[in-house]
Parts: sequence; structure tokens; C-alpha cells
Amino acid sequence: MKAPEAAGVLSEISMLLEVVGGDPFRAKAYATAARRIEASGADLARLAAEGRLTSLPGVGGGIAEVLRELVETGRSSLYDRLAADTPIGLYDLMRIKGLGPKRIRTLYADLGIDSLDKLEEAALAGRLAGLPGIGGKTEQKIIESIAFARAARGRRRLYAALEVAERLLEWLHTLDSVTKAELAGEVRRDLEVVDSVDLVAASKDPAEVLAAFRSLSGAAPAGPIDPERAEIQFSDGLKARLVCVAPARFAAALVYATGSAEHVAQLEARAGEMGMRLAADGLWRGAKRVAARDEAALYRALGLQLIEPELREGWGEIEAAAAGELPTLVEVGDLRGTFHCHTTYSDGRASLAEMGEAAQERGWRYLGIADHSQSAGYAGGLSPMRIRAQWAEIDGWNREHGGRGKKRFRLFKGVESDILPDGSLDYPADVLAGFDYVVGSVHSAFNLGEKEMTKRLVRAVSNPHITMLGHATGRLLLRRNSYEVDVRAVIDAAAEHGVCVEINADPARLDVDWRNARYAARRGVLVPINPDAHSTASLDNVQWGVRVARKAWLGPRNVLNAWELEEVEEILAKRKQSRAP
Repeated sequence: MKAPEAAGVLSEISMLLEVVGGDPFRAKAYATAARRIEASGADLARLAAEGRLTSLPGVGGGIAEVLRELVETGRSSLYDRLAADTPIGLYDLMRIKGLGPKRIRTLYADLGIDSLDKLEEAALAGRLAGLPGIGGKTEQKIIESIAFARAARGRRRLYAALEVAERLLEWLHTLDSVTKAELAGEVRRDLEVVDSVDLVAASKDPAEVLAAFRSLSGAAPAGPIDPERAEIQFSDGLKARLVCVAPARFAAALVYATGSAEHVAQLEARAGEMGMRLAADGLWRGAKRVAARDEAALYRALGLQLIEPELREGWGEIEAAAAGELPTLVEVGDLRGTFHCHTTYSDGRASLAEMGEAAQERGWRYLGIADHSQSAGYAGGLSPMRIRAQWAEIDGWNREHGGRGKKRFRLFKGVESDILPDGSLDYPADVLAGFDYVVGSVHSAFNLGEKEMTKRLVRAVSNPHITMLGHATGRLLLRRNSYEVDVRAVIDAAAEHGVCVEINADPARLDVDWRNARYAARRGVLVPINPDAHSTASLDNVQWGVRVARKAWLGPRNVLNAWELEEVEEILAKRKQSRAP
């Protein structure tokens, strides 16, 4: 398990310790360790093997033992024990805006509230406002958030679902009777939020495998007993499903379990047009099953290129595969750098130099520094004076570390400038003109309504100083819906004015989504994959953005930061020249 994933487990342990365990001091220690480990990007496996986990900042003997267990087994017995002691409804409360661990502990201990239904009943009766730290306004926010929390029940963001899926897949591979096993469902198709974790296995003894799956610790059996599938449910409501079949049926079972329903229906129609029948038990020509040892063979039998799982949404992929016109999708290895990265100048946890060095270690050729602008006082936004100090440091760093020729590396001078409610950017033109690029983002006044918010963003992307639009809808997956905006009208305006629209690769955002990223590319808009990095480790967020880009059918030439340094310099220089008076 890598540092960011382990940090996520420690963070959840912290929350459970405070909510269920009533141990705020221990909870704080785990929260501190989680933040520091995430920022460190440490090689936990190596440190565990060397017995040096306690050398990490904030990690004592108890936390080191949790980390060692995570590295060696992918599980934490402490987490499993706390989760087992946590009423499932408390996980729903953790999604309520305005409820932190302390308040949830108070509600649970003082009022016995352990579900959304009980919370709603108490809030509507006005029984929350008298509790410590909860006033009338907070009570109203809680009421407004309950519907959103209900919709999020049993769902996980992609990265969190993948952690579960990969552990289950690893477990399947340890079973002697399992000959093949793959991820399936929404996780395999890279949906940003998933309702379940799905897997498919081939075995000579499916019943034995399914029985073992139903008996896994840390989850409870769910759903009806079926000879070919089993379902379990975790403490937060997430479900995991396993289909297990004989090896000859594996390819078809994997296609069906992967979906989507629209894609499978189109495959079935194509099979019918070719005089065959496609079903979950195989591809049939009359009474004879067409041999297909894997998915590629099954698609070939239907006269199709293999369609990557992330494209299987019924969005024209069957026609493209039949014509041999599926795109070459972008990969993490295609990236040459990235933009929208924060440093200790604002709210980042790494210095400018540390971020530059981390980018070089990843084999990149450039990195864009885009700290917060002056309106973002909550994030240490930069005054014009601080901006000029940062520019001087970037120039000095480039002279000392930039190198020459094909190995040349460059830090670009950027900023994440707040888009104000009227659509203007929060620096005067002479300051904006000094940046190599400008990311424009909304961080306030989310409740303008669709018409006004669309007008706001259209005006922003029409500004000659803006280079790219940041997290266009403002959503936080499973925490906050997007503000009301006509995204495609904004993309149309961006296309008209030569402005990029980013895929913000923070796994809690993934914004714009794959649907709108595909639309942007069709409109000729370049789409940078930006990590919104606040540490050196979070530069690796780009992997989640690449998943979004692939699902959007994007190739390397659609993605700005898959272009070479010299090309990016030319693009940014032309953008600056176009706004010259």
C-alpha cells in the first residue's frame, strides 16, 4: 500500500476513534500522521522492511504497527474493529455538511442519533440547536444536507472503491481453484463515483469460491444466494459482488459484468445481425459456443477491435471499433508536465524548489506553479508583492536547475486567480500580464443560479488574460454538488477565445467530468490534466485525471500537458502576445 492510500486509512481511523471511541487525543495523532504521510510520499514498504516506520514525522509505535499491517496485508485490524463497532448510519452522518467528528460524537452519545432518519427527526423538531456548537443556522444546514447524504449512501469515490477492489482481487488470486480474476463493473469503467465493486473469476469450483467470498471478514453477506454470484456489504453500505464461472464462460461473463447496459445491448444487437447470440454464458452460433479465451477474442468474433473498458458506455464505441477507428488514448506516460500546483507561498505543503525537484524525479520537463490569488485569504492568497517575490525565485531556480537542450526543465509562472462574482479576475491587468499562464477558478458565491453563473464563467473565459478554466463546476464528489451552470455554453465560449478547460485530477473533484471533457475536445479545446497538487505526493493525482481523459476518448494531442516543453512554451507565448494592446 502506497503512502496516499495508507494516509486515507489513518484519516478514517482518526474519525472513527473520535466518533465511536471517544478518544480525541488519539484521533488527533492519527489525523496528524495521515497529513504528514500523504505529504511525504514515503516508500512505506521499504521503511517497514527496514523497521524504520517510526522515522516518519508524527508516527509513533502504535501508528507504525498499523502502517506495517497495511503494507503487509492491505488491511488494518484496528480499522476493522472500529468499523465493526460503528453503526452503519454514522457513516451517513459523516457526509453531512456542518457535522465534524466532535459533533457526531455529541449527537450519538447525548441523543442516540445514529442514522439520517433520526438526525432529520431531531433537526425538524429543533432539538439540535441547543447542543454545544450547534446553533440555528447549523441546524438548517444539516436539514439541507440530509437529502444529499442519502443519495451518497453506500457509494464511494473511484480511488476509494479501487482500494477495496484491488484487495479483493488480490485475495481471489490467492485461491488455488481460481484460474483467472478481473475487476468489472463501474470500477473497471472508471466511473468517478461507484455504487458497488464488481469482480469476475474463473474456477473449476465456483461454489467453493463464492462461499469463501460470502464469509470474508469485515463485511456481511447480502442479497439472495445464487449459484454463480455472491454479494457482500461493508460497514459504510458499499456492496461488492463476485461472479464466478467455469473458465470457458469467463470472457462473456466479464463483458456482461463490466457493462454498461447500453454497451452490452449494442453488442447483443450486433451479434444478432451476424446470425449469432451473445449472452452472459458465451457467444453462440446456433447450439455451438464460439470459442473465446478472452475479451479480445470475443470482440474479434463480432468483427470489432477490443474496446477498452472505460469506453463502454454506448457512446459510439461499437461503430468506431467496427470501422477500426477507436482512438489511441492518452496514458500517464504521455504527460510531460502539469499545471495548477500549489506551494508554501499559499496553502501548499512543499516549497517551490521541492515541487520542481519532484516533477523532475517523475521525468517531466515542466511544472506550472499556480498558487492562490489575493482574494483567497483563507488559503494564503498572494499579494502582488508576494507574486513578484515568487517570480524572482522561479527565475533563479530555472537558471540553477533548468538545464539545457533536450534535458531542459522549466518552472512556469502561473496563478490560480479567483473568478469574482461578476466574472472578472482578482488582479489588475498589469499583474495578470506578468504570468506565463493564468488558471481562473470559482471559490465563492456558488448560489448565483444557472443563468448568472454561466454568465460569470463566460465572461471569465472571454478575458484575454485567462489561459485555462479550473474545476469548472465546483463539485466535490459525495460532498458537494456542482453549482448550477451551463457547462457546455462555457466550453463553447472557451473554444471561441482559445482557453483551455482543465480536468482537475484531485480524486475528490475530477472536474470537468468525462462527458464534458469529450465535448471540449470535439470543440477543439485543449484539456490539461491538472493535479491541483498541494504536496509533492499529490502530483500523482494526474493518474486520476488520465482515467477521466481516457473515458472522454482523449488522445495525447487533446491534452495540453502531453505536449513537449517547446510546444507548450510556444502556445503560452502566443496566448500572451494575443492579449498585447
